[in-house]
Amino acid sequence: LAHHAVGLAIQLGRVELGGALELVRRAYPFRHTTLEDLVQTVSLLESAGVLELDRGSMSYRRRARALRYHYENLSTIPDSLKFGVFDTARKSFVGTLDQRFVGDHGEEGNIFVLRGTRWRILGVDEKALRVNVEPQRSGGITVPYWKGENIPVDIRTARRVGLYRARKDGPLGRAASRCMAGASFAPPPPSAIVAESCRPEGLVVVHACLGTRINATLATLLSSVLSSLAGRTVEARSDAYRIALSSDSRLGEAMLRDALESEYDRLADLVGGSIAGTHNVNWHTWCVARRFGMIDRDAVYDRRDARIIYERRLGTPIVREALRELYHDKYDLDGASEILSQIRSGKTRLIWADLPRFSALAAPILGRTAYRSPASSIEKGVIDMVRERLLGTVHRLVCARCGLWDRLVPTCEAGEPLVCPLCRARQITASYRSDDDLPRIIRARRAGAALGREDARRLRRAWKVASLVENFGRTALIALSGYGVGADTAARILRDMTGEEGLYRQVYEAERQYVMTRGFWDD
Repeated sequence: LAHHAVGLAIQLGRVELGGALELVRRAYPFRHTTLEDLVQTVSLLESAGVLELDRGSMSYRRRARALRYHYENLSTIPDSLKFGVFDTARKSFVGTLDQRFVGDHGEEGNIFVLRGTRWRILGVDEKALRVNVEPQRSGGITVPYWKGENIPVDIRTARRVGLYRARKDGPLGRAASRCMAGASFAPPPPSAIVAESCRPEGLVVVHACLGTRINATLATLLSSVLSSLAGRTVEARSDAYRIALSSDSRLGEAMLRDALESEYDRLADLVGGSIAGTHNVNWHTWCVARRFGMIDRDAVYDRRDARIIYERRLGTPIVREALRELYHDKYDLDGASEILSQIRSGKTRLIWADLPRFSALAAPILGRTAYRSPASSIEKGVIDMVRERLLGTVHRLVCARCGLWDRLVPTCEAGEPLVCPLCRARQITASYRSDDDLPRIIRARRAGAALGREDARRLRRAWKVASLVENFGRTALIALSGYGVGADTAARILRDMTGEEGLYRQVYEAERQYVMTRGFWDD
């Protein structure tokens, strides 16, 4: 509507709102457009410097940006950025991910498949368009679950899958029986919703063969309602056949029944409130605002800016259109309302099963449930890669006393003790290999020259490092080889280390903390 309003102004000069509305309504998708809709749309374009609205004569005309706006927005397909994926264990580039994937599945702890390898997400740096990951080799096979713009599974197809897997003599039924060996669990009937609860895992998997969009709607609803009932955040994930619920609080049968059997007068408002501030809302708001000319075409997406636009433009065509697109693509409010009505009437039964471990039918969604790995559970294979990388890191070693001796030395080749061959001092500092300024700073200070604020800071750091190297030798260089590990962090690691493998684990954990928090720093 905005694009065609600008096109009319370019073609006709001054456009009467009444005539424009009559023309617009002839198009089937806009048959219900009101004068208020058109006025609000033109007002937004006016605030973007594209049109000029004359409320007295109820007409508008083009402004200087109209031509550029019109031809830059011929397509409504949003531009999508690419995020680089970096292996923190090897410090190497892995590949790229689409921004939509990062938004939908980029939470810390998620596992995905890229280039035939399973990766666990450590954090997303939106400033650098970077996803930091670590290899994940244990836990079986993860099926890739991102295929670009996936066609959602409709409820009829999902129901047919439910009928197939309910057959006890079928491959899915036999797999579930083998997995549950002795547990009283059978494949869920397609006419029922079955909730698997596993106390040791602290998770609930709800089997519901209702399709992608209905399950996404129910997952959003359950996350919001159960969070209010439990007093703790309840995270929810879904696919076409199941919903996974996880929380620090115990999720019981009564709570789930209460959430599913309650009557919701305005489901759209509840879902809209639940998704406010999420990536999907921010992303759609950003794309719509750009199509309205509020954001330059070459602007880099920023989640915080998108959130501000959403909050400031509530009730305007920007947010209404963003939510309309999101509801159309991701959710099925009418279908979810019908399922909730069937649950309340008893037409669809809710079956609760407490199990010692999850069935094979729950496995596909459990692989995508957020999980944070503590330092003690870091795989040995990852630690071996970290060890190899740290020992191969090249340092610029500089004498902190004279500043005349400096060498590029890999960690594994550093001698012990480290002594300056020129002045025999044992105060050897270490920096990154391209740091050509540090020797100059040390020599300038030795000569009595006044140092600037930044040079003085770097000299203080150099002496801290020199103290660590003097006391811990090559072990200090190993700690300092870690990505984002400075003198203070290295000192803590060296103070608390327990054995060689413990050292590598602590360094890698410090690297993980760095990449997980780096995106929130102010440069």
